[in-house]
Amino acid sequence: MKNNSALIFFLLSPVLGIIEAFKNLKSCQARQALFLFCLCFGFCFCVGTQRIEGSADGISMRMEFEQNKGMSDVEFGNYISDYFDFDKGAQDIYIVTMSYLVGKITDNYHFFFLALAFVFAFFQLKCLKYFVKEENYSNSLICIILTCLFLWNNIYNINGARFWTASWVSVYCVFKIFHDQKPQYFLLALCLPMIHASYSVFPIILLLALFLQKYKKPLLILFCFSWVFSIIATDFNVQLPQWIELPFAMSRKFDFYTSEEYIDSLGKGTGFYWVSQFFKTVSRHFIEILILLISLHDKNVQNPKNLSIVRFMLILAIIANFGMIVPTFGGRFFVVNYALVAYSFLVTFGDSKYKELIYLLPFVWFMNLFYLFKHVTAVLDFGFVLPPIISFFRYLFI
Repeated sequence: MKNNSALIFFLLSPVLGIIEAFKNLKSCQARQALFLFCLCFGFCFCVGTQRIEGSADGISMRMEFEQNKGMSDVEFGNYISDYFDFDKGAQDIYIVTMSYLVGKITDNYHFFFLALAFVFAFFQLKCLKYFVKEENYSNSLICIILTCLFLWNNIYNINGARFWTASWVSVYCVFKIFHDQKPQYFLLALCLPMIHASYSVFPIILLLALFLQKYKKPLLILFCFSWVFSIIATDFNVQLPQWIELPFAMSRKFDFYTSEEYIDSLGKGTGFYWVSQFFKTVSRHFIEILILLISLHDKNVQNPKNLSIVRFMLILAIIANFGMIVPTFGGRFFVVNYALVAYSFLVTFGDSKYKELIYLLPFVWFMNLFYLFKHVTAVLDFGFVLPPIISFFRYLFI
């Protein structure tokens, strides 16, 4: 009964289910409850069809679903063909493919977000299993906070499903290639650009890590330099060399994210906005401190499989820091690294050293948690706390 308690609580309320699940994520049943919570979140995800400034990105995805759900087989085949021409403007095929597949069954957009949640949660839970099965993992408060860091890319991020789903797939590839030493998963990594175009660089990062991971001291020096560089990176005006020719879709995206107008817009705001930016900056540098501490003490890691993850974390941090020259690229990939930072801290220190730093994390996250609550309540109504069977019938015919 105790092992099944998270599932029982989930049947009463998804919120109660996830709270109970966090008490013992080593249990398979607890992780199943977490998976069901994600599915329920996806099915109850509510957005309109009018995009305005500050509204959820999920609105754009619903609009894509509404536009593509009636695609014929021939139209879908032509779309895929155009994508692989690399010069027709299609950046990826994930959302259109999901729209096409779900549209074959139903035109209810709640099932579309359910499908997005399924893929997202599947890879998230596959990665989480590596974390909770570590010998150092326990049900201590330290490990619960580290779990929150590991799961920072949470189910709300189906709101931006392309990048954040690709994030969990990429982390899964890292565990498979470096921890399990199964290089065939490099083939899965090659598919990542189909989910989000920016992951075209990820196979290159994997190859770099395979060759560079044994050079600890040069990597540490490079990390410190990249950390400083990331602070001033936005002062540089990035232009692609003329000899580099990107596909049209990627070139358009690169030009948008490196334009002066877009970069200036990231720094605009008054009053409360600057409080938010302050906490965001503190949070990033706090994680940088954790990365440095972990890397300086990685001799504590006895298992070479775990050490390879620690080194990959350091290499990804370096690339993300240098990538801050394109703020959206660097910032997003820095967050992708959160799961690996949590895992690396666990295998390096367990729950016995630098506890004070981990206890500070909830305070560092204060503003992030506030915005997460604000965003979640914008796409879910109070009915989400009711038994999931009620939610299912509420949205079945909408």
